[in-house]
Amino acid sequence: MRSFVLLPILSLGVLAARVPYLTEPALCPTRPEIAFVSGGDIWVAPAKGGEAHLLISHPADESRPLYSPDGAKLAFISTRTGNGDIYVLTLGSGELKRLTFDDGLEQLDAWSRDGRWIYFSTGAHDVGRKNDLYRVSMRAARRWR
Repeated sequence: MRSFVLLPILSLGVLAARVPYLTEPALCPTRPEIAFVSGGDIWVAPAKGGEAHLLISHPADESRPLYSPDGAKLAFISTRTGNGDIYVLTLGSGELKRLTFDDGLEQLDAWSRDGRWIYFSTGAHDVGRKNDLYRVSMRAARRWR
């Protein structure tokens, strides 16, 4: 009797492992598209549904895509240099810039309305590891290879 109960549970686990997971959706403010995370990479798809296309892929994990107010850039967090820094992709040219350079994990929170600043939080510099809020200018971004 037990083997009969376990077999369906095991087969459901295998089946569930094949279904892709889609997380952290971000709606573009200027185009009907959504950026989202699946498998540690960032994808885009039409907001009304349809075929998704891989936008950012790296052996590291990418997360928290966030469009700029004009829809021209996409900020995201990547572990490609360690704990998690913020990067900005210019969608028209494909240019990638690294925005933060800290050893701690940064959490991407928001763009300013004019798109000149990115707000993020981190507990890396607080004695109690409570998150502090920071902002960094887009002018501080350095080109990433």
